[in-house]
Amino acid sequence: MPADIVVRPYAAGDEAEILALWNESLWADPIDRFTWRTRYLLDASFDAGECLVAVDIGANTVVGFVLGMSNKPSTSRTSQPPDAWVVGFGVDERFRRRGIGRALFDRLQDRWSNSAISRIVVGPYIPSYVNPGVDERAYPDAVTFLLAWGAETLSRPLSMKASLTGYRPADVIVPLAGRLQSAGIRVRPAEPRDIVPLLQFLERHFPHWRLDAAAVLMDLMGTDPRFVTMHVAEEHGTLVGYAQSRHERFGPFGVNEAYRRRGVGAVLLSATMLAMRSQGFHSAWFLWTSD
Repeated sequence: MPADIVVRPYAAGDEAEILALWNESLWADPIDRFTWRTRYLLDASFDAGECLVAVDIGANTVVGFVLGMSNKPSTSRTSQPPDAWVVGFGVDERFRRRGIGRALFDRLQDRWSNSAISRIVVGPYIPSYVNPGVDERAYPDAVTFLLAWGAETLSRPLSMKASLTGYRPADVIVPLAGRLQSAGIRVRPAEPRDIVPLLQFLERHFPHWRLDAAAVLMDLMGTDPRFVTMHVAEEHGTLVGYAQSRHERFGPFGVNEAYRRRGVGAVLLSATMLAMRSQGFHSAWFLWTSD
């Protein structure tokens, strides 16, 4: 890396320059200052030492950045070794191919190597991801850089869309819901009494989605329920599945593994899509899944 470039932790005055770099480098995934603050700066896991910037000493300007997040061992909700994520990164086009990106990544990796981090994943920081990975069509140079750094492909993320205009449940849904109800399984909108049991269900079966569900419940039960939905599946008072939506985004959703392949997910999906349509939305996006 050039001698006139230094790497340091994020400082309060870096916001505008980082946003300009983000929107230049990650042109397909732009953010504004409110997104930067609410998704990242105010995230409980944000650490200025994991958001590194490269500064041109002569001009005193930020010419590169990498935003990292990690599950700290003291706050991890599982007994598994903590993970770390690279949420976004970029280098000013005028300063590329000078080793700045490599220096940022190496410094971040060194920090995490001393923190018992089990792996570094680029993209899908679940509470606040912009994209679940690196779009190889939008950012071919980033893919080349990451492969040279030592990264490897873990999975292929897919996005799916369904039209809600004129949506009606498939013919099988009503009789399927009836059979489930006869067996003691009911799908219904979430109620205030479900808050604690649902969070406990997620803690047990889908811990990665707990924070996302808590945010939906916060809006649904407390602040502004107009753009979110939450449905649960219960068997004799015990939750066995759930599905949520926010604006046109359907999901996440999930069913206790012991209850799968019985149609619980299909009924949850249909109920959520009907609720989304009643809110005036015309499309449902599932962001994201794998093959």
